[in-house]
Amino acid sequence: MNDTLDRWIQRVTLAAMVALAAALLAVGVSLYASDSEAHEPAASATHSVP
Repeated sequence: MNDTLDRWIQRVTLAAMVALAAALLAVGVSLYASDSEAHEPAASATHSVP
């Protein structure tokens, strides 16, 4: 293959990996946010236990 096609493939692959990393980060943040909201009432309930 020629160098131009190799560079094009590298750029597309890099863009795909960056997009995948951003998507995984967004999913992780949204799951972490929903998980922390779900545990707020439980955290206040444990303060009354000695």
